[in-house]
Amino acid sequence: MQDLREASFLTPLDHVVNEAVSFLQAESLMLMTTADLQSILALGFLESALLDQDISYSRRILPPNSHLPPDEDGLIPEQNGSKIFFVDPWDRVESSSENVFVLSPRAIEVEFHQSPTKRRGRVDVVLQSSAIASSLAPNGGRTKRCRPYSGCGQWLMESLDTTIDPIHTLIRDFLRDEGTILVSPLPEIEDPSLSMLPLASPGRLRRLQNIWSEMDASSRSQALSEYCLPLLSSDGISTARLEELVWKRMRIPNEATDLASTLYRNLKKWPSEADAAVLHAGKLLDEILKSGRLPPSTD
Repeated sequence: MQDLREASFLTPLDHVVNEAVSFLQAESLMLMTTADLQSILALGFLESALLDQDISYSRRILPPNSHLPPDEDGLIPEQNGSKIFFVDPWDRVESSSENVFVLSPRAIEVEFHQSPTKRRGRVDVVLQSSAIASSLAPNGGRTKRCRPYSGCGQWLMESLDTTIDPIHTLIRDFLRDEGTILVSPLPEIEDPSLSMLPLASPGRLRRLQNIWSEMDASSRSQALSEYCLPLLSSDGISTARLEELVWKRMRIPNEATDLASTLYRNLKKWPSEADAAVLHAGKLLDEILKSGRLPPSTD
């Protein structure tokens, strides 16, 4: 694997990564976050690195963000000597205490596709956690197993619902180029979740999959364009996200489904009740630490 910190789009966050790595090596460390998928993926990276480095820590998972009052300002408890590392995907927590480190999305400017024009984007907590983990435990076995999920937080953010997210594109291509993930069109995914594409025809997709290997590049392009034409009128899905779901699905090599489908299915089965969500999040995190993978699920 390449050094994630050498990626040009993460250079503006060098100071954040350095401060986080230093903080995570403190004694009496507690990790805190909410019972949301983004939060748990981020914690999966951090806890994997801590285990790889044999650094002791404790964990506390709060109710999902949707269950917390918007004006809640007491999420971080009294420290009592503990160092608290708070993963905050929603950018709602602030603290001036030297015993608290808050990891939240960060706005940066990046050069996109060798263009002289810089674009603004926000780096989510999952990608930041991946960079922190790879710096803390660069040769850690658990840390390396989590690597394919580095771009999943960007996918879960709302940026792609309005326009192209430059950070999503850059981390997707970085992971593809280093061989951590494959980027494949829809017909090459054995078990995709078509529920994300309400107007997609399962029957037409199966027929396309059956003849896909016999088609040349031009025929594939034409056939897939015709397949997705009706999808352009789908409500609630942006053109940018539709393009990713049809042409550029991220997937882990040798797995039947793609990452977008895995995330979608996990979100669908996420408990709506606060206590159940906290319990579910803890079990999911334990599974990530055990296997390095989100558990498989079906529609």
